Amino acid sequence: MGMIGYLQQVSTEQLNSLIARVDELGGVIIHEPFDEEVLDIDKAWHGIHYLLNGNSFGGEEPYMNVILGGTPIGADEGYGPARFLTAEQVKEVSNALLQLDSVKLELRYNAAELSAESIYPSSSEWNEEEDKEYLLSYYSEVVDYYRLAASKGNGMLLYLL
Repeated sequence: MGMIGYLQQVSTEQLNSLIARVDELGGVIIHEPFDEEVLDIDKAWHGIHYLLNGNSFGGEEPYMNVILGGTPIGADEGYGPARFLTAEQVKEVSNALLQLDSVKLELRYNAAELSAESIYPSSSEWNEEEDKEYLLSYYSEVVDYYRLAASKGNGMLLYLL
């Protein structure tokens, strides 16, 4: 099955409520009912992060916040706790993503580099066209999801299961 990445839009009110009630919830927040549909980015999370940051797990804001950033909240959901972004951080991420030319991002794709850096999910070798298409299609969904969240003034929960 593997590690699947998720982005969950959340209103500022609900985010504040989750933060206030995290102990009461036993630390598990991802099973709360949310008004917005979750975005499943499959196993593309690590590759997208790497394309944006040029680093396996690090980076600088706002690109660091797209997939692996944010403030931890709650208990370990399987691969660490969920993390949250405020509505302001979501707007910063959305603006940065909208300014990043998709052609420039595509030019950052280097199958040999992804393989050498052991970017998940490839256990051996990334390939040029098929894997690039896979990452870029999910990246497009991430950009759209952040744009929508920013337009609604929503925060974001980020987590891996």
